[in-house]
Amino acid sequence: MNKLKLYYAAITAFVGILGLGGCNQDDTTYQGLEKNMSRLKVMTRSIDETAKPKEGKIYIFNPKGLCTDTISPENLKNNTPITTKPGEVKLIAIGSNDLSAYNLPSQSTVTDSSIIKLNNGRVLTDLILGTTTTTLEEGETTQSDITMSREVICIKDIIAHSIPDDIIGTEMMIGPMYKHIRLNGKYTTDIDSIRIALKKKTQEEGVWTYTGDSVFSLPSKGNPSVILRLKTVDNTKEYTYLSNAPLKKNHFVKLNVDLREGIKTFLVGSLSDPSWEGTDSIEYQYQKADNTKDEPVMHPVAGHDYYGYYVVSVDKSKRTVVLLRRKHSAGITNESMMNALSKSINKPAWAVGEWRLPTVEECRYFLTNATLYDASATDNTNFMVEPGTYYCTKDNELMTLTLSGSTKRTITENAFTGYSPTIFFRPVIDVSY
Repeated sequence: MNKLKLYYAAITAFVGILGLGGCNQDDTTYQGLEKNMSRLKVMTRSIDETAKPKEGKIYIFNPKGLCTDTISPENLKNNTPITTKPGEVKLIAIGSNDLSAYNLPSQSTVTDSSIIKLNNGRVLTDLILGTTTTTLEEGETTQSDITMSREVICIKDIIAHSIPDDIIGTEMMIGPMYKHIRLNGKYTTDIDSIRIALKKKTQEEGVWTYTGDSVFSLPSKGNPSVILRLKTVDNTKEYTYLSNAPLKKNHFVKLNVDLREGIKTFLVGSLSDPSWEGTDSIEYQYQKADNTKDEPVMHPVAGHDYYGYYVVSVDKSKRTVVLLRRKHSAGITNESMMNALSKSINKPAWAVGEWRLPTVEECRYFLTNATLYDASATDNTNFMVEPGTYYCTKDNELMTLTLSGSTKRTITENAFTGYSPTIFFRPVIDVSY
């Protein structure tokens, strides 16, 4: 009897995306199959035996396009065999360094053209896909190989030079990028853009860099625009460059730009890499003629609406605004539940961080000024607050504020006595505008 050894092939993408597995277990372990059934056992291996295990899932389709079985991330990681029906099957595999970012379709609803969707508040991670067709013989275990392909680009290095001293915010925007991909590797018609905020380097004058985690994205749809966005206290300027080549999947992307008069230079080159195909490096010197947007700023106002969110506070000198989540949540019973919920909420545009608990001053502000909940109201405004107790922080320690009264509001500070499902969870977020 032959074992099924379903290897992730060492081609353009990486090898061993799943947990490491042995290849010489005793065949007698898998004898005694039920009649009219076949055995699938997925084995994974890596060229580098010290590689960190990754996650994957496999969908098994019959010739009619119906999904008859799945191989779960747990089964793949533990090399656990599954019993499935014999015959011709198509295997579609999806792998990532963090599959929890994705809301993958269930066995009952999946097709080969299902869209790979993100969970609320999550962003793209490293993503590889692969498809193969094989025939499973009754009572046997068949060997099959899946060739995987990395579907994303990875931006890991951005630097901008010669940025004027009065600039308080610098961003790079790249697009259009494909927004969604299907299990079969085909893109939808939706497009998106990448927006990345840079930070000023204190030790180098006029230099701004990206210091966050690697940014993953689907490749560009055609040749993308690369926009340098500069913000002063009361003005926003954008400088646009149209790339002469697309950003291809399975490539690192590095951006090195200048804001100055000078000769335009552009370079795209592929560098050898053991896992990725290479690196696309874009070097460009923006000139005055590249200025495509120059407009005054309309500052948000505390207590008013900003893109459908309630404005808690505004810092004009930094051009940041604190926004209140549209609707409250209750049912929080522990810190891990609160942290998990805060990461699952969709962030508004221009967000520079994650959702967080409001400070006591911020909490007091919206409890004092936001519209009180009215059970008879029909508009269900985003800004409503209702009497009750709210989570907040004071000197980085948890506490609560209690709002009581209807026509005349009373706000009481309370020491934190533990999590409760009756306490309102109204996080805020810092947004750059």
